[in-house]
Formats: sequence, C-alpha cells, structure tokens
Amino acid sequence: MSRSKLEKYLSILEVLISNPQRFEDISYKTEIECGTLKRLMVFLTSHKLVVERPSDEGVVYTLTDRGIAVFRTLRAKEYFKRIRAILPVVDEAKEVSQLLSKYNSETKEETESTQ
Repeated sequence: MSRSKLEKYLSILEVLISNPQRFEDISYKTEIECGTLKRLMVFLTSHKLVVERPSDEGVVYTLTDRGIAVFRTLRAKEYFKRIRAILPVVDEAKEVSQLLSKYNSETKEETESTQ
C-alpha cells in the first residue's frame, strides 16, 4: 500500500530526529525513491523544517527546532489516532466483563440457593 505524503514527511523527520543524514541515507532508510524524496526535501527545507549543512561527507540534512516540533506534533497525532481506534474495543471488553461478572454472580446465587 502506498504511503500518504504526510506519512512520507513523518518518516523523513523520524530519520533525521537522531542525527544529520545524507540524501542517499534518507532515501534508503525511508524507502522513498530519489525523485520523490527530492520534492519532499524541497518542501521541508522551504518551510524551514530541515536545513542543508556542509559536512566532511558532503551535504547532510538536519532538523531545525521547528522541524523537531512538527515531528513531535505529528507523532502525537498518529499516537492519538491509534488510541481512538482502540477505544471501541476497550468499551466492548468492559461491557463483556460486566456481563460475565453478572453471570458469575447469578450462577453463584443459584448454586447457593439450591444447596
């Protein structure tokens, strides 16, 4: 399944959160084709989320403070989206638990009354 642009941006930011990376390394780690990655990196640099820096290995990309803040926000959004998907299951489990508890109480009462 193809990833959305947002998912691709998030994967780029995630690769860069720990330390600066060369373009080729970002492409490899995110599994984003070079042409697509170039367009995404232009967007990220033009919005000052990522900056290019010279290094001994050539040019590396690193996150700005703004990029870190956006990464954390997107990460939190994804986390809450997953939590929201789980909530119906938790509610259902709570209902089943209450029904089982009621059933056990009724069974216990019936057993005690027949003795």
